[in-house]
Amino acid sequence: NGKLYSGGMFTNAGGVLANRVACWDGANWTNLGTGMNGSSVNALEIDTNGDLYAGGWFTIVGGITNCLRIARWDGTSWTNLDVGLNNTVSALAHDGNNNIYVGGNFATAGVVSASRIAKWDGASWTNLGSGLNNSANALVYDKTNNILYAGGIFVTAGGVTVNRIAKWNGGNWTNLVVSGMNNTVNALALSTNGELFAGGAFTNAGGISALRIAKW
Repeated sequence: NGKLYSGGMFTNAGGVLANRVACWDGANWTNLGTGMNGSSVNALEIDTNGDLYAGGWFTIVGGITNCLRIARWDGTSWTNLDVGLNNTVSALAHDGNNNIYVGGNFATAGVVSASRIAKWDGASWTNLGSGLNNSANALVYDKTNNILYAGGIFVTAGGVTVNRIAKWNGGNWTNLVVSGMNNTVNALALSTNGELFAGGAFTNAGGISALRIAKW
């Protein structure tokens, strides 16, 4: 509906008190309640209902004390997602069926063991197999083929060698090519024709020279 949501470390947006998250309607900034405590908002995502999900390092949102690193804004108020995550959230993605995928450096989601990546179905958390062996920095979901792509620092996903980029088909992790990237992936984007773009600190992607950006 033409609104832009912004998250980060700020406490003011256009002269309006806005703790780490704010909305721009094309003319003015507004806050989302009392916003977040602590450090930054690192990731934002919107579901099919128009609800906004925010992830980061915060523990209190809109006065709710058990919003650990993730919360949902329904346009009026904030709610928690169970007890949230036990460490930083860096990335969020939505699959079009109101499942939210969360990546970061956490080990648990709610009471579920979830190594750096997890799924919220609107009521409960589940893990994605044995997860990743290091941080997930970026997520993007291919709604046409029902594939989740993850990028980050990790070199294995579900015990499979993937080297900083991998895909999840709902049941298993696989690599794109075994060699993956030779350094960190920080950003992912998907084109309308299914091409995957990756950005980060790498200089080699799948065995070819690719200075910080590549296409799959």
